[in-house]
Amino acid sequence: MKHLLLTLALIFFMFYIRAQNKKIDSLNNLIALSKTDTARINLLNAKANAYTENSLDSSISIAKMAVEKAKQVHYQKGEAAAYNILGTAYTYKGSFEPALYNYKIAEQLYRQAADSEGLNKVYRGYGMYYGMQSKYDSSIVFFQKNVDYDERNGREKDLTSAYQNIAVSYTMLSNYKQALFYQSKALHLAESRNDITAQAYINLNMGISYSNVHDYARAEALYKKAIQLAQQAQIKNVELYGYANISSAYEMLQRYQEMYDNATKAVLLGRQLGDDAIVASSLSRAAKALAYQKNFKEAEKMSMQSIAIADSAGTPMTVFQTMSDMGFIKKVQQQYQQAIQYYEKGFAALKDADMFDEQIGSAYSDLSACYEQQGLYKKALAAFKTATHISDSIRSRENIRKATELSMNYDFAKKEQAIKAEQDKQNAIAHARQLALIIGLGCTVVLIIGAVVAYRNKQKANVLLQHQKGKLEKTLTELKATQTQLIQSEKMASLGELTAGIAHEIQNPLNFVNNFSEVSQELLEEMEEQINAGNTQEARSISAEVRQNLQKILHHGKRADAIVKGMLQHSRKSTGQKELTDINALADEYLRLSYHGLRAKDKLFTTALQTDFDKSAVKINVVPQDVGRAFLNLFTNAFYAVRQKQKQLSTASYEPLVAVSTRKLENAVAISVRDNGNGISDEHVSKIFQPFFTTKPTGEGTGLGLSLSYDIITKEHGGTLTVQSQEGEYAEFIITLPA
Repeated sequence: MKHLLLTLALIFFMFYIRAQNKKIDSLNNLIALSKTDTARINLLNAKANAYTENSLDSSISIAKMAVEKAKQVHYQKGEAAAYNILGTAYTYKGSFEPALYNYKIAEQLYRQAADSEGLNKVYRGYGMYYGMQSKYDSSIVFFQKNVDYDERNGREKDLTSAYQNIAVSYTMLSNYKQALFYQSKALHLAESRNDITAQAYINLNMGISYSNVHDYARAEALYKKAIQLAQQAQIKNVELYGYANISSAYEMLQRYQEMYDNATKAVLLGRQLGDDAIVASSLSRAAKALAYQKNFKEAEKMSMQSIAIADSAGTPMTVFQTMSDMGFIKKVQQQYQQAIQYYEKGFAALKDADMFDEQIGSAYSDLSACYEQQGLYKKALAAFKTATHISDSIRSRENIRKATELSMNYDFAKKEQAIKAEQDKQNAIAHARQLALIIGLGCTVVLIIGAVVAYRNKQKANVLLQHQKGKLEKTLTELKATQTQLIQSEKMASLGELTAGIAHEIQNPLNFVNNFSEVSQELLEEMEEQINAGNTQEARSISAEVRQNLQKILHHGKRADAIVKGMLQHSRKSTGQKELTDINALADEYLRLSYHGLRAKDKLFTTALQTDFDKSAVKINVVPQDVGRAFLNLFTNAFYAVRQKQKQLSTASYEPLVAVSTRKLENAVAISVRDNGNGISDEHVSKIFQPFFTTKPTGEGTGLGLSLSYDIITKEHGGTLTVQSQEGEYAEFIITLPA
């Protein structure tokens, strides 16, 4: 059980931010778009870090690639980070020799660069490295360095995991008071930040601590809470260890079927994540559950599988657990000689471990009974003394009392905080009522005084009235001039957006023209050589290729010409003359140009574009430049909305989408522009088409785009422009134009 706790907490520290498949996809996109070597190396390290959760071999391969690229460009920080990730991945695989080798190189590089934050990461790795080998005194030394560094630098997020890691090692040394002390501090930080991920890990580890002080009811509740939070946040390894540890709790509660069910769930998840150690220990736990239910044949078969996997994983505590569980299975069948062999092999695996564990004490007690049955009384007495010594060390009443006292204090503190918060709320309400009464009395006095003063100032106001009237008339004239300028600015802004998109769009055909021209020139030179050599057949073949290239040059040249003509048409002042226009083609053209215009300013922004054009929508009489400008405003707003939501969420689970569709109505055509951004509040929907009203920050919008679009659609074309929205979910603008 304790091996599970250690592995879990160390994974928590190194991968506090979860790496799901969508995050890997996002990193792949960023790597493809990266322009500098250092940015590409940093992204490769992030990808290797993410893969450590579910594919250790992939993590190692990518980290090695990052090392080589960092060496090529002499990027020392990126190289050190890659070596540190390699140390972590090898540690998880149980390959401790290459893990230590990589950690030492990372430490050396960080020391040369005087990078204290990087050294702090290596210290975490060392703590994990020693902890995975059951050398917990050594792991505490390095985890304490983490705690000290994070407390000094106010790194609250990292401090949560630093408390967790050191608590693990204290738990493994049966110092439950110190373990729960740090776990309680970690949980307080996680709850204050509403950090679901951290709470999942901490609930799991606290469950293990309470199991160790025999509070299995509290432990079961914490395990279930951890599993629920892990499923909510999609943290597979927490869910995995939740099943494994609650299985152990059910053993102590003698609920053997539930013990088996949860152990097999852990086996399935462990295989998915490639964690051999947890697969071995969970198989062993399931085998023991079968033995409790007298299904010895299946129990032995499953136990042998767990032993084979544990040997390949190479983790001492896992080897001990699988061996001792097989010893138990043999013992309950009264096969004492075979049981002794398995118990002794299990203890041999722990010869270098600096720990006392209740499971170990119980195994010594069982071994003593087996020795006694075989008449080996001297060995039986020695094993019994060892079991008693371990029991006295880790199950003393004082140790359990202190741990229980700490948990009670923690619960009391939480209740006290809730009571204080409620009292503060009541005090605030009372204070607000008193303040309102005082303000009301004050307002009454002020009104009386104001009435007297108003009467005396009435004459003065009449004198100033004519003077103010002149000022207001002047201000109104200036306001109209400013309004005209702002409207022109909005039109120029939309022209700028469109021009940027056209420039981006025209670059593709120009690139094709240039590339095919260069290739054709080389082919002509080669054809001349073949003609001179008398190879007419080869010359004809080359001539055919040149002809194809010229056709492609002509095609892309015409495409560029069409784009330029479209740009000129848009830039011309509108004549107000309506003409038959394919509304589907117009919407599609301005959608692409708007998207490319935004991409020209923000190359990292991407969104899915979805179009659904009704082919039965006939050509309609519109002023294409003006309707195009209205489309452009709506598309630009949609792209802005999804980009803002993407920045706020900062998570790969959100997929930006802008959808455009047309639909033929009885006497009209409807055009819908929908985005899955933050939407518009009910308060703002009623004002959205008012001039100068905007929901964008200052400097990012004039508040005229939608107002101009509304005038173009309704006043100029006799159509309608409406909006439907749900705040936080979507916004949809619907245009109808007479057909």
